[in-house]
Amino acid sequence: MPPANLANMDSIDTAATSLLPLRSSALLGLFREVLESSLVERGATEGLELLGPADGFWRQVRLIELKRMAAGGNPAAQAEMAWRHVTGTGVPRSATEALRWAGRSAESGCGAGEAVLGWLLYHGQGVPRDYHEAARLLSLAAGKDERRGLDLLARCHFFGRGTGENRAEAVRLWRLAAESGAVTAMFALGLCLYAGEGVAVDQAGAMAWFRPAADQGLCGAMFMLGQCHFFGIGVGIDRAAGVEWYRRAAEAGSREAAYELGEVRANGRVGGDADRHEALRWWRQAGRLGHARACLKIAHCYRWGDAVAEDKPLALAWYRRAVRAGDPHANAWLGECLELGIGTDADPAAAVDCFRAAAGAGDPHGLAELGRCLLYGIGASADPAAGEAMLRSAAEAGWASALGEIERYWFARGERLLNSGSARLEDAVNCYRKAAELGHRRAALMLAECLRHGVGAAPDLSQAVVWYRKAAMLFDAKIALGDMYFFGWGVTKSEREAVRWYEQAVAQHEDAYAMYSLGYCLLHGCGARRDREAGLRWLARSAELGEMDAQYELGSAYYRGAASPAKRAWAMKWLRSAASLGHARAQAFLERMARGASRSLN
Repeated sequence: MPPANLANMDSIDTAATSLLPLRSSALLGLFREVLESSLVERGATEGLELLGPADGFWRQVRLIELKRMAAGGNPAAQAEMAWRHVTGTGVPRSATEALRWAGRSAESGCGAGEAVLGWLLYHGQGVPRDYHEAARLLSLAAGKDERRGLDLLARCHFFGRGTGENRAEAVRLWRLAAESGAVTAMFALGLCLYAGEGVAVDQAGAMAWFRPAADQGLCGAMFMLGQCHFFGIGVGIDRAAGVEWYRRAAEAGSREAAYELGEVRANGRVGGDADRHEALRWWRQAGRLGHARACLKIAHCYRWGDAVAEDKPLALAWYRRAVRAGDPHANAWLGECLELGIGTDADPAAAVDCFRAAAGAGDPHGLAELGRCLLYGIGASADPAAGEAMLRSAAEAGWASALGEIERYWFARGERLLNSGSARLEDAVNCYRKAAELGHRRAALMLAECLRHGVGAAPDLSQAVVWYRKAAMLFDAKIALGDMYFFGWGVTKSEREAVRWYEQAVAQHEDAYAMYSLGYCLLHGCGARRDREAGLRWLARSAELGEMDAQYELGSAYYRGAASPAKRAWAMKWLRSAASLGHARAQAFLERMARGASRSLN
C-alpha cells in the first residue's frame, strides 16, 4: 500500500486519502505536533535541545561565568544566553532578552546567534514573524556548520516557508540534524522515510530513527513504533508490542496513541474480548487532549448509553468539542441533535448550519442531512433540486441511505398529488416514476397501477407489467402479475404463470383476493391440476375474510354438489353473504331461486 501524500501538511485535509494503517490526518498531525512546537512547550527539561544539542562546552560553564563572557562580547556566549532566555534555563524566560543577546551575537557573524535569531523570527517571539529572514539566517548558520538550526531550516524547506518548497533538501537537513542528536529531526526524518516524502519509502529505515527518538521520550515516535509493530510496517507484526508502545506514548501525552488504544480495546483486537469501558477511558484521555475523533466517539457513547449511562446533554457537549477540534463528521451528528432536540431544545435552523458545515467539508453524512432538509424545507427554504443533488452526491460518496431519502420524497409527493383531487394526475405519475426509477418498490407498484388503469397517463399494459415486476417483492404486485398473466394483459396469456404468482402472493401474505384467485384456479383446473378440495379450502379462507367473489364461488360449488339439506344451507349462507355485498351473479342466482320457489307454490 503506497504511503499517503503529505503535500498539504500545513493545511491538514481530514478527507485526504488515508494511509494504511495510519490515517493521513493523524500522520500530518504528528508532523505538526513536533515541527510546530518547541520541546519546552511539550514539557522537556532540557531547553538547550530546542534546535539540537548544545555544544558540550557550554553545559560545563557556570551561569555567572557565562553572563560575564556574554557581556564581554563573546558571540558564542551571547548566543548561549539567548538560547537560555528562550527556554528559561537558569534565567527567566524572556523573548525580549533572547532577542537582545541573539542580535548582538548575529551581528558578529556567529552561526549560533544567527540560528537563535532565526528561531525567534520563525516563531514570532519578541519580534514580528518573518519566515524569509528566518530562513536566510538559518541558512547562514548552516553554512557555518551550526547544527542547532538545521531542524528548523528543514521545516522551512519542507513547508516552503521563506524559501522554495524542497522536500529532498528538507530530508537532507533533517538527516544532518538527526545525526547530530536532534530528537525532533530524528522523528521528522523517520516520518519522511515512512511516507516517502522527499525520499524513497523506507519503512525499516523509518523504524531505525523512530526508536532513538522514542528512547529520548518523544511520544510521537513512540506512537509510530506502536503503529509499525501493530501493523507490521518495517518490522514483523507484533500486536502486543504495538499496544505496549501505544501505552507508553499515551502515558507520555500522545493523543493519537490514546485514541488507538481505545480502538484496540473497543474491538478486542488484542488481549481477548472487547472492553468498551476501557476503550472509553482511553478515548476520554485522547478527547481531553483535543483528539477530534475521540471526542466524537465519546459523544456517541453518551448519546446511546454505550459503556456509560445515557446522557444526551453531555453527548451534545462532546459533539461540540469534536466540532471545535476539527472533525467534519461531528457537525453532522451535532446537527442531528439540534434538529431532533437531543440534549437541547430543537433548533432546525442551527441544525442546517451544522449540516452545511459538514457538507462543505465533503462529509457524506452532512451532505445527506442537508439534502434532506432542502428537500422538505426543514430549517431552510425548500429547494428540491439542490436537495436531490446533494443526496445523490452523498450516495456517490458512500452514504447508502441517501438515495432512499430521494425515493421516499418523490413517492410521498406522488401520494399527496394523487390524493389531493385538485392537482394534475400527470404530476403524480411523474413523481411515482422518479421514485420508482430509484428503486422504490411501492412507487413502482403505483406507477404500474396508473399505467394499467390509465390514471394520469395513457394505458400501457406492457409497461405496467414491467413496473409490476420491479415491485414484485410486494405481495400485491405478485397478485397483479397473476391477473396480468391470467387475462393476458400486456403479456402472453399463461394461466400456469398466473397460478405461480398467486401461490407466491398467498405464501407472502394471506390476502383475501390472492387466496380467492388461487382457489378459483385449483377448483376449475386453470393453470394447474384440478383439485376441488384444495380449491374449496382457499375459497373458504378468502370468504371468511369477506371476499365476495370467493363467497359466490364457494356457495355455487357447494350448491351444485350438495347432497344434503345441511350442505345446501351452507351454500345458501355464502350466496346470501355475497349478494349482500353487491355481488351481481349471487344476487341473480338468489332471484332465480326465489322465482322458482314462487312458481312451485302456485
